[in-house]
Amino acid sequence: MNKKWNSLLTNQDLSKRIENTIELAYKTNEKIYPSKEDCLRLFDLISPDEIKVVIIGQDPYHNPKQANGIAFSASKDIKTPKSLINIFKELENDLGIKHYDNNDLSNWVKQGVLLINTCWTVIENQPGSHSKLGWQEIVSDILVNLNKQNPNIVYCLWGNYAKKVYENLEHKANNVINSAHPSPFSYLKGFKNSKPFSTINTILVNNSLEPIDWSK
Repeated sequence: MNKKWNSLLTNQDLSKRIENTIELAYKTNEKIYPSKEDCLRLFDLISPDEIKVVIIGQDPYHNPKQANGIAFSASKDIKTPKSLINIFKELENDLGIKHYDNNDLSNWVKQGVLLINTCWTVIENQPGSHSKLGWQEIVSDILVNLNKQNPNIVYCLWGNYAKKVYENLEHKANNVINSAHPSPFSYLKGFKNSKPFSTINTILVNNSLEPIDWSK
């Protein structure tokens, strides 16, 4: 994990809690995703002071070779997961950008987009299997600390689960946009034509910040 997270993670003893939860998650004989090496990959790519946008996911992908430690992102050499396809469809609809040949969203993270799942591990083919390990409480404390540090973070909440996570935070941010989730079940019920990418960039520019280049 990027050392710049150290000061933020001293609050609520987050570093120790993360360490303990990782140990608990990977001590099983079950196949766990993402790999242990990628569990904290998100935090290697960005430091707290660089975060401009937070997009909240739920579980990592639970099929082989998909999860890479970044919410909604997937490995480049696999068939694109359905939710990610819908994200790319809306990106093209919103900004005319075609991102279909690159499942890995690392470059979005490097520009300031924290794509964070509220559960960082999952057993193969068992969605929600690690929902009781304590990841959600860790993520909520991280987000509260980030909001205290920078109240101008833009929160992009896709679906009711993300909205609930945000609503339960003790300390809110100033900028929030909502829509349905990009899953196949809700794509046509409020995600299509929601234009999150241009909306995020408009808010960033209004706050005198560099917009995200979503084509990367």
